[in-house]
Amino acid sequence: MKLPPRIRFQLMLKARAAIERALSSGSPTGLSVPRTEPGLVAAVTTYAIPQLAKDWRQILQPTGTNIAISAVFTHQAPKVRFIGPHKTKAACELADLLLVVDNIRTGRRQAALIQAKMAAQRGTVIISRPQDKLQLALFQNWPRFDFQEPIYKLANVDFHSGGSAHDCGQYGVIDRHFVSPPVWSQMLPSTVPGKTLAAPLLAEFIVDLVRGRVGRDATPALATDWSRTVEALMTVTYGRLFHHRQSLGPLAFPRGNTTQAFFLQNNLIQVSVTTDGSLPTDEEPRFELMDVEPPNRAISTIWIKLGGD
Repeated sequence: MKLPPRIRFQLMLKARAAIERALSSGSPTGLSVPRTEPGLVAAVTTYAIPQLAKDWRQILQPTGTNIAISAVFTHQAPKVRFIGPHKTKAACELADLLLVVDNIRTGRRQAALIQAKMAAQRGTVIISRPQDKLQLALFQNWPRFDFQEPIYKLANVDFHSGGSAHDCGQYGVIDRHFVSPPVWSQMLPSTVPGKTLAAPLLAEFIVDLVRGRVGRDATPALATDWSRTVEALMTVTYGRLFHHRQSLGPLAFPRGNTTQAFFLQNNLIQVSVTTDGSLPTDEEPRFELMDVEPPNRAISTIWIKLGGD
């Protein structure tokens, strides 16, 4: 999507303000200020989105562009199996967060996977745990992989087919060593471990994803393994959340301006936000009690939909 420099700058400033507030204050579920990767991802996906949508609507409306944003936080991500660096079988979660932009005017979808990681020192990300090294190997090399859960119906997935696998994922390094607020920087997997100096902020990354300058084309009609993976992740995530059933129908953008928090035995399982920025944001989420754990792992998602008048 083409955006004049002035509009890009305004979008970035508003996104940065919303994200920094979320990283400092937490999520609308009344939980304490987040201090871990899951807590910070939850804060961004559920707390920053309503304000971001409201601000972006005001900026984009004069250009004839409508916006709607849906976000989901879930405490577990789908796992994949692949051959690891030492030619042994390996398994890890695919990613912490999926970002998707659908441009209704052009019919194009741009998407990226994000792996969140706390900075070990100010401005520095370190990879030391064996599981973290497996995750990094996945993002750096994108070997063929299988989803562990049958519902995804994807095996021998090859991100190198039909495009650049290196555009599929980035690391989101969250640095709480600054005084305030925490800083979320985006790093190419090839630069991890390393310094976050000069790395773009998450706010800049989201704006560039809207512009099609980062991430990878995931338009379903391309029928690449990448586009099929993005569609499957969204179908399972939104099917589980909004339909509460295992037999999923066609993927539909959720309507409304609500925040819902789903709990199982007093534990937060997932949070959903849907908004077009036209209504006041919810002061408190609507609480939903679940009887059983959802049957399938989904992925935390921010889904931005852009259209015309």
